[in-house]
Amino acid sequence: MLTFDAAPDELQLFLQEAEEQLQLLDQDIVLLEKEGPRPELLQEIFRAAHTLKGSSASIGHAKMASLTHAMENVLDLLRHGKAECTTALIDTLLESLDGLRLLKEEVETLQDCGFDPAELVERLNEVVGQGDGAREPSAVPARGEGLAPADSWGEGREAGAVRLTVRIADDCLLLAARCLQVYLEASSFGSVVSSTPSLEAIESQQAAHRMELLVRTGQVEEMIRAVGSLPDVVEVAVDQGEPIEVAASPAGQAGERGATAPTGAGSPESGRAGSRTNGSGKGLGKTVRIDVERLDDLMNLVGELVIDRTRLAQIGGQLQARYDDISIGELNETSQHIGRIVDELQESIMKARMLPVESLFNRLPRVVRDLAQRSGKKVDFVVEGRETELDRSVIEELHDPLVHLLRNCVDHGIEPPEQRLAAGKDEVGRIRLSAMHRENRILLRVEDDGAGIDPAKIKATAVRKGLLTGEAAERLSDQEAMELIFAPGFSTAATVTDVSGRGVGMDIVRTNIEKLNGSVAVESRPGEGTRFTLELPLTLAIIDALMVGLGDQILAIPLVSVVETLRVWRTEIQWINKRQAIQLRESVLPLIGLDQALGLPSFSGGSDRVFVVAVRVGENRYGLVVDSLLGELQVVIKSLGRQVGTIAGVTGATILGDGRVALILDVPSLVKCVLDEQSRGWAA
Repeated sequence: MLTFDAAPDELQLFLQEAEEQLQLLDQDIVLLEKEGPRPELLQEIFRAAHTLKGSSASIGHAKMASLTHAMENVLDLLRHGKAECTTALIDTLLESLDGLRLLKEEVETLQDCGFDPAELVERLNEVVGQGDGAREPSAVPARGEGLAPADSWGEGREAGAVRLTVRIADDCLLLAARCLQVYLEASSFGSVVSSTPSLEAIESQQAAHRMELLVRTGQVEEMIRAVGSLPDVVEVAVDQGEPIEVAASPAGQAGERGATAPTGAGSPESGRAGSRTNGSGKGLGKTVRIDVERLDDLMNLVGELVIDRTRLAQIGGQLQARYDDISIGELNETSQHIGRIVDELQESIMKARMLPVESLFNRLPRVVRDLAQRSGKKVDFVVEGRETELDRSVIEELHDPLVHLLRNCVDHGIEPPEQRLAAGKDEVGRIRLSAMHRENRILLRVEDDGAGIDPAKIKATAVRKGLLTGEAAERLSDQEAMELIFAPGFSTAATVTDVSGRGVGMDIVRTNIEKLNGSVAVESRPGEGTRFTLELPLTLAIIDALMVGLGDQILAIPLVSVVETLRVWRTEIQWINKRQAIQLRESVLPLIGLDQALGLPSFSGGSDRVFVVAVRVGENRYGLVVDSLLGELQVVIKSLGRQVGTIAGVTGATILGDGRVALILDVPSLVKCVLDEQSRGWAA
């Protein structure tokens, strides 16, 4: 078992910050290959590597520190124009990044992963040895200086130095890493003439809660704001000015520039950062890092409040109908007020759980880059809507489906460069990933400008694989044929590769998205490209549902699946292809009796009319036959638990205001089970 020079809380903090730096490096190194060695981009990459080196050294992870140090040397050559940014070099940097992830896992598991970075370090050192005048890297280049040495100055920079005094919180974890961040942040605005403790002392774990730096800079105000917003920094002073109270910032939020610009910063008389303070002058924290489990607990408690709010409203309505009393009216007013507060509390908790999809999207350029290189194709990957927010529980489930879609775009969609040129296209294919909100849903789109999907080829493949008869294939429309790509075992690939061809990817995509109460749609034009649209709920904890009755059981149908509700005469129901169906305007709506599908009794057997809920599953429509429609309700999803287990077509349960339990239907799964059962019955 491995041991590190840090307490468990410190290791947890290291893991959080290391993952942030690794994601930044992953994203920016791919961008470096795409856009070339821009000064600002190289500075950001260099700073991330330097920070990771310092924090890994601070916990005694020697292998991780040595690998990041070797990467840092190469990056230093790039930012000074002494090395060429080649594909081979990018490959080596990305391979090193993969090694760093393995080494980070050692901190998580406290077990040796068996990875030795020596060979990668040697390859990186070879690059340094080939560089012109290679040297040990400085801490970080000054902002805005381009590829010039760290001690060169652009026009308008002042040569005077100011003394920066920084106090770090007494309860700070990873003190050496925090001191290193202060040093790096200050040096990014100019040149650090001297530092107490020195950079060498910090990197050897001789850190202190009070730092003094002599910095030559013409950006004093910006430097104060930047340093003041770093995690655990509680005071900043310039020269001999008064201490500057800094709003507390959580670990990993260094990018939040919370303090406002000081007035006349740089003069001894006025060095106050002007950050938000209360009457006593204490800083107010703008953000705080909180464990996800606590948010889950809060969401569960809010869910219970939602249930009780509904119950209060029901009781109030019953009392109002039975008694004409002023106190009953006051009770209802109070109940409504509590309801509004619960709604606001629920909305606030849900917002706290929201994260920008950027955290997911930033991991995907590397995937596309590696796939394109492996298949010998040229791909321009465009990402839009990074700021779109989604519940973190949904984000965590989206990585695999998106990777599968991108694999298909690169492998099946984008043509080789020579084919694209012959077809009159640019040799570089384009894949676009976008996110946007639509009411209480989110739309994710993955589209390419490749070869598209040929419905005739899809039908021929389905017949060859025995998924359809030739006659059934002929009856399919082009859109219905494209839906076959989601069938288990379906693939049009001529050969099986490590990228695709086994026929499991698209099936997994649809299955995983439908588990999230979402849907997948595909549009394509041969020769022009393909678009996949994923429609998902913003959160999985609380949903809007249509409540229906079936016998003495109440069921909840997620409103996102509902198209419309109908009441039809039994005489309108016909048998088509051994299935019950009705004519709905210009289309046929197949019917599914929920009583038979779920094995529940129905009370509408002798009625002349039945209620039908038209639902959407992919591009198809089906009608669920129920006894009654009870209205819309916001419900809290509860797991069925081990005692009940998994029920086909049921995703969970909810507790109603009167204490009864209503099952929440998984509409796609339910429809699939019924259709499969019917197919088996016909085969028998």
